[in-house]
Amino acid sequence: MKVESPAVPERTPRERMVHAAAALLSERGLAGTSFSEVIERSGAPRGSIYHHFPEGKDALTAEAIALVGERVLAALRHGEGESPGQVVQRFFEAWRKVLLKTHFQAGCAIAAVANARLEHPELGARAADVFVAWERELEERLVVAGMERVKAGSAAALILASVEGALILCRARREITPFDAVRDALVAFVGP
Repeated sequence: MKVESPAVPERTPRERMVHAAAALLSERGLAGTSFSEVIERSGAPRGSIYHHFPEGKDALTAEAIALVGERVLAALRHGEGESPGQVVQRFFEAWRKVLLKTHFQAGCAIAAVANARLEHPELGARAADVFVAWERELEERLVVAGMERVKAGSAAALILASVEGALILCRARREITPFDAVRDALVAFVGP
């Protein structure tokens, strides 16, 4: 007897546009992401972008930032009963998959927006808030895993900065070696 899996609701055009914007931001940055590319990638009707985002590209970008921010937080909260080294491994593995799946085309959409902070200060501030939330969640996961809070705070900042730097190196070099080296060094730093 074949058991049917529960149906996953199809994304609305608005949701598809937000997801497409997040992907494009991670690949091309804020300046390189246009409404026409979002429409093309999402398959949404052309007129719907102005219907759903009458405030323009910044409103769409803000939604994409929120989506990516929440996805990473959910992934961080997923692990239970881990060691500090396993927390690092899991965080790095999620980003490693992004690099490999996209053949080094995609990095971090939040970093892409943060890099455009001078031209878009409000979006840059939102990106900074996401980074703070990730860092705090990493700290909390490390504490739950048994690390002292004082060390966990600085370790979380180091882990996040290291991931972001490793993403840049791997995209530039189009190879995974720097990512794995940084991951292994951090696992040794926090302990297995």
